[in-house]
Amino acid sequence: MNCAALIDLGAAKVSAIALEEAERQLQARFDYVKFYGYNAKKNGDLNPYIKANNAEVALPLHNRKKTRVDIRQVIDAVTVAYTNPSVEGIFVVCAEVDCQPMLAAIRKAGKKVFIGGESESSYAEKCDGSVVLAKTLPQTTRGDVARAAADVREELPHSETPAPKEEEEFLPYTGIEPLDDERMRAVGEKLREAVEEKKMRKRAAALTDEKDELKRLLSKYF
Repeated sequence: MNCAALIDLGAAKVSAIALEEAERQLQARFDYVKFYGYNAKKNGDLNPYIKANNAEVALPLHNRKKTRVDIRQVIDAVTVAYTNPSVEGIFVVCAEVDCQPMLAAIRKAGKKVFIGGESESSYAEKCDGSVVLAKTLPQTTRGDVARAAADVREELPHSETPAPKEEEEFLPYTGIEPLDDERMRAVGEKLREAVEEKKMRKRAAALTDEKDELKRLLSKYF
């Protein structure tokens, strides 16, 4: 069964292992995956999964309450349900407050709806299936990897010491198209103009304050 997976990282801790286990339990294949509230520092362990599955990410909304459903997830769920005939079901990990309309819209579009979370969802009975996401051990940190590599290098003869491998930078797709060089220069010019204008206003305000202070002193003592 082909499914879309829409995962709100602000609603639950999700790992690549947990998602693979969810696919196994649902007997589904996640053909389209999108993560909401992705943070490069907090969710960097998901990068291999994102890269391997061509998943998309949406950056955190700073004014959003964690207990509420991400409106972008609702829009994407309805869009996928009504416009992608190859998708048979949608797997969502979301905040439970206000999620009922989204689940109902998915079913109304003729798609199966599955829900996942760190514990059994209160909406499980209203869905075609539910998954309690597998809890995994903390991911190995870069510091751990560096220390382990240093230990290995110390044990190896000098001639066998492996050369350091450059790490390929990976930035997941956020749906925001990069600007070309010409547009970037135009943006930079606009920013410089804005900074200069702000400086001029600040100087003018300071000069006005000095004149007002001088008038006050003159009227007080003369």
